[in-house]
Amino acid sequence: MDRIKKILQWLLPLVLGIFLFWLVFRKMDFEAMKAIFAEGLRWEWIGVYVLLFLLPMIIRGLRWQQLLDEVTPGVRVGNTILSVFVAYGANLLFPRIGEVARCALLKQYDGSSFSKSLGTVVTERVFDIICLALMALAAILLQLDVFRQFFVENPSSAEKIVAILTSWKLWLAVLLFVVLAVFAFKYLKTKTVYKKVQQTLKQLWEGMLSVRHLRHPGLFIFYTIAIWGFYFLSFYVGKYFFHVPLELSMLAMFTAHIMGSFGIVAPVQGGIGAWHFMVIFTMGCYGISSVQAGTFALTVHGLNTLLTILFGALAYFLISLRTKKTAKA
Repeated sequence: MDRIKKILQWLLPLVLGIFLFWLVFRKMDFEAMKAIFAEGLRWEWIGVYVLLFLLPMIIRGLRWQQLLDEVTPGVRVGNTILSVFVAYGANLLFPRIGEVARCALLKQYDGSSFSKSLGTVVTERVFDIICLALMALAAILLQLDVFRQFFVENPSSAEKIVAILTSWKLWLAVLLFVVLAVFAFKYLKTKTVYKKVQQTLKQLWEGMLSVRHLRHPGLFIFYTIAIWGFYFLSFYVGKYFFHVPLELSMLAMFTAHIMGSFGIVAPVQGGIGAWHFMVIFTMGCYGISSVQAGTFALTVHGLNTLLTILFGALAYFLISLRTKKTAKA
């Protein structure tokens, strides 16, 4: 039964991702896409992309190390960085499992507290969400005329958004969720497992509070900005992969990058399908053809997935080898 459950946990998100991918590309002109690929790729820009792929991963490890040092000292920086690479590779197997996997690796190889490490990961994600929200807000404020024109030309889109936000079904669902959460809490409080869960949550909270005791808070903020800056730059250089670059401004590419980042949050492996849809749709709003946008999305996402698998597997091998050498010494 457990084996079937694990298979379904892996299979269902994958099926959903493939279905979304099919919806996005089912009407795509693949002959026109082949013609773009036939002209060849500009490998010098792909080389730049690989470098920009590695840098935010390393910086993410250095940022995480700051939090870990406050709650579970003794973790080696090299293992922290390698575990980040492994985490992103694991996310391609099971959505969001990488966050758990990297904490488990540090517990196995450096003896760190799993719950406290997981708490620091939650803190990391909170800062990433704040950063993403600020970037989205900046993109909107810098392009108010563009959005206003879009809703003027597409009044049905604005009406749909208003209808969703004012729907009684939505607010009823929110109310039911709150009521069920309260009853579930009261029920669990009477069980013996509650104390164990409470202890785990306490350690998780300690990990989350690690940000309050940072020795170099300015460096932590710098790392956060650098991570998202390199994420955007790697996305941006993708427009030069082909001999005919995408005719999009930096601000338009910035917007497409933000929308793609929201697509990654979807509960599917590597954001497959959801990321493609968000990027292609956003670029379409700026006048880019579905063929050009689809070619860009396929190439950038495919290259990113390949690098994630390659460096994730290499990192897992290195962290194992590194620990064995330490044990022998």
